[in-house]
Amino acid sequence: MKGSIKVVVSTKKLRYELNLRRNITIIQGDSASGKTTLIQIMGDYLSGRTGPGTEVVCDKKCAVLSGDSESAISRLRLLTETIVFVDEQERFLHSKAFAKAVLDSNCYFVFITRDGLNMLPYSVNEIYYLKNSGYYQNTRQVYNSMHQVYPEVETGEKMEPSLVLTEDSNAGFEMYKAICQNRNISCDFAGGKSNVAKYILDNRDENIVAIVDGAAFGADMQSAMHALKLRKGCHIWTPESFEFLILQSGIIEAEGLRKIMEEPGEFIESGEYGSWERFFTWLLEELTKNTIYAYSKKKLNSSYLTSGNVEKIMRMMQKVGLFAIEGDEP
Repeated sequence: MKGSIKVVVSTKKLRYELNLRRNITIIQGDSASGKTTLIQIMGDYLSGRTGPGTEVVCDKKCAVLSGDSESAISRLRLLTETIVFVDEQERFLHSKAFAKAVLDSNCYFVFITRDGLNMLPYSVNEIYYLKNSGYYQNTRQVYNSMHQVYPEVETGEKMEPSLVLTEDSNAGFEMYKAICQNRNISCDFAGGKSNVAKYILDNRDENIVAIVDGAAFGADMQSAMHALKLRKGCHIWTPESFEFLILQSGIIEAEGLRKIMEEPGEFIESGEYGSWERFFTWLLEELTKNTIYAYSKKKLNSSYLTSGNVEKIMRMMQKVGLFAIEGDEP
């Protein structure tokens, strides 16, 4: 399944609108915000327990998973091209076996949970909170809408770090290290995305900008944001992935690439790629196979580290306020 999918769930008093853009969507919210009610309405509707006035509108099939882990996973394996809803009260939601079943599925998933799902790669841009945003004047219908917890915001603030931090020591680290060397800035890696928050808190003498793969950093974003609140002067940048930056930068030219990068969701099959980060890695490897730019995630091909290519990646960093652009006032 791929592309954006809209789900509308409504009763005589309530209405929910969900716009799902990827295989995993996380919905958070305070008590009484309507999270569990959404699941209950959906479950009752699908089992035929609702009366007139209750409706679920979606171009795809919908399902609610509940019960013990074994039966839920068995049922999931029978579902295809389906929007699957799971409430945070279900114990299997945090199990390794269920995570594997999710990644093996071609369905879209909506998880109602305030806790991070550490065994699943999901985007920081697909974490939402449910909010009551008013009443319809005539019907007194409460309109529940989703709002991004971590909005995609490009800040105009100039960030001049003393240290740039990456998740690991793979290809992206090598590129950022080259950029930092040209600007006399330190560059280090955290040893895994789950260590990013701790690194920021432990290195209090540094103004850190952490660069993470936003397409798969969702479970760790809450702890990272907490660290940033305690460490003024530090920031986090969440591009989809390092491979995404290369594909956007102009280093690689290929027919149809621009269209893919403009609307990646229209090309990424959920059953083939557990996250957009995995898709962009595959795409870059495929486009550069048997060329001077043959890409490896573990070790960056030296062809990417020419001064011109380093400059192209740095320019993309400058667009979001990371490093002052030459000619700007200090």
